[in-house]
Amino acid sequence: MQQLLNKAKRLFLRMSVREQLLTLLFILVMLFIWAGSLLSRVSSWNDHRQLAQSELQIQQQVLDRSDEFTLGLANALELVDPKKTYAGSQLSGRVDSILRQVGLSNQADINTVDTREGEIFNNHDVTIRLSRISIAQLIQLNQQLSQETPYINLLSVRVTKNRKKPEELDARFKINSFDLNNSFDLKTQ
Repeated sequence: MQQLLNKAKRLFLRMSVREQLLTLLFILVMLFIWAGSLLSRVSSWNDHRQLAQSELQIQQQVLDRSDEFTLGLANALELVDPKKTYAGSQLSGRVDSILRQVGLSNQADINTVDTREGEIFNNHDVTIRLSRISIAQLIQLNQQLSQETPYINLLSVRVTKNRKKPEELDARFKINSFDLNNSFDLKTQ
């Protein structure tokens, strides 16, 4: 290492003043670039460290409240009868049954059920399009669906008048239900 420094010193002393100045300037520019890069990496590392620290604090707060969450979940599950919840195909069948009771099965178009699976329960959504119905039929359907609460819920209803016959309505219902996962066991949580 000492020999390398001696060679570099001899080479530097053999240079003209202009070359020495340009060499020093080049070395300083390289040092500034290196220092800027190092500072950028240290800043990025510190940002990631602070983000991880805040996420750990949030997770610790959730863990500290886990007994409270478990108790709340147990209370909520006591209010729900798993036999009355509807899986995806059951939801479609129950909605069809309600439409038949109201006399709207011929005017209804039921989309396929969209299911999102979760740890505790599965969430099911279905869209129903009704064509050329009366306001009385709409009210009757709404009453039938509201009797199924909390197991079947209306997410949205969009009603428009029929273009051909303004006294008739076209409606779009988005209906939601859930069913409890069999794999979820509250006692193990």
